[in-house]
Amino acid sequence: MALKITVCVLLVGVALGLPQYNYDPPQTLYETPAESVQEPVQLYETPIVAQPQNIDPVVVAPPSEPMPQMPYEFDFGVADEESGNQFSHVENNDGQVTRGEYRVLLPDGRTQVVKFFDDGNGFNAEVTYEK
Repeated sequence: MALKITVCVLLVGVALGLPQYNYDPPQTLYETPAESVQEPVQLYETPIVAQPQNIDPVVVAPPSEPMPQMPYEFDFGVADEESGNQFSHVENNDGQVTRGEYRVLLPDGRTQVVKFFDDGNGFNAEVTYEK
């Protein structure tokens, strides 16, 4: 028991004998900022105010007559052996009516065929499938 007390006294003595640092922590964490000695700088003589734009939407009435169309015709197709992808599109317009057809090879092996026309009264399509 006497040995334990002696060891404790020695440890306390060594701790007290180590150099001590005179550190006084600050009273507050942050200093109060100094008062500004300069007046605020005005960058512009007059403030810039953005004016609203496009408040009233411009509404354009559809033409009373359908616009004339230029005649055209085109066709294209793809048959990719590597991927097995096959599709085509054929379309023509005589200036009044647009007609055409497109074909797509579906994953189940069928071909979807869409025949369509538009005579100015809306798009019309007939969809069929071929084996």
